[in-house]
Amino acid sequence: MPIKPHTCITVACDVCGYTWDEDEYTAHFADLNEARKALVGTGWTITADRKVFCAADDIEHQAALDALMPPEPVTQTTGQLGFDGTEAS
Repeated sequence: MPIKPHTCITVACDVCGYTWDEDEYTAHFADLNEARKALVGTGWTITADRKVFCAADDIEHQAALDALMPPEPVTQTTGQLGFDGTEAS
């Protein structure tokens, strides 16, 4: 039997390093699409830039997810006074 190298993908959280496993072993996937399909419905998040976050609900994980969000828009209509009392331009 010849020895052949195989390339596979494993999934680990970018925040805590926890490895996604299935029944106490590390799951190996053939490609990113296969990994995404396996994670659907498990609470894990894979971003468009391939960052991966596990389903842990703590401050560090929430901060990582919050950092992905765009800043809140500032809405002030022309003629409306801002909180500092100045008029919008």
